Amino acid sequence: MYKLLIVEDVPLERRALRKIIQRQYFNIDILEDAKNGTEAIEKAKLYRPDIILMDIRIPEISGLEAQKRIVKIVPNVKTIILTAYSEFDYAQEAIKNGVADYLLKPVRPEELVKAIDSAIVSLTKAISVVSKGQSSTGTERDILKSVLNYIERHYCLEIKLNAVAELVHLNPQYFSRYFKKEMGITFSNYVMKLRVEKAKKLLADTNYPIYRIAAELGFSDPSYFNKVFLKYEKQPPYKYKQMINK
Repeated sequence: MYKLLIVEDVPLERRALRKIIQRQYFNIDILEDAKNGTEAIEKAKLYRPDIILMDIRIPEISGLEAQKRIVKIVPNVKTIILTAYSEFDYAQEAIKNGVADYLLKPVRPEELVKAIDSAIVSLTKAISVVSKGQSSTGTERDILKSVLNYIERHYCLEIKLNAVAELVHLNPQYFSRYFKKEMGITFSNYVMKLRVEKAKKLLADTNYPIYRIAAELGFSDPSYFNKVFLKYEKQPPYKYKQMINK
């Protein structure tokens, strides 16, 4: 579980950020918010967060000054700066002080998710987290958890093994072997089985036609969806729906 601290003085902004994160992540614990730079430093000392969402323009101490002090306390923290000010000087200063990303307000949910994904990958990257006394096996398991989380949130999109391997900074051939060894199934089969499980839930809980369910799951061709479903469930989707509705 990753600990995340939101540093923002506007209540509405804090609530919006929380909703996005809670909707997208099951492995992030959102800490008690900080409303100014002083609170940000105090809460960083107390909770030692893994990720911080930090507004630049906050009372008492600016976000950038708070970041300078926080990295001395929590050197490996991944801070994502949020600001309505797009001056390049701010970006330069943020990068110089170890900020992981820099997003302009109003932050779009997909941009925030992408930035947090990148921060999580950085936190679990083998070359950056393996320390004295820690096994590479433990690190690989952390990476696998991040990959499974990524698949869970993006299963309706095209997910290719090479792209995911690159995301976690592993050789594709090694990642493929490791995934199959740990999960007992190939990467592509895992993604397809997950899609089928999501399809079964939609078939059970909705009255969507087959073509809509196929589209919801990222299949551009309903006939291919039918073929995949038949392969894993030994019956076509309409038969499955008839069976569960008896």
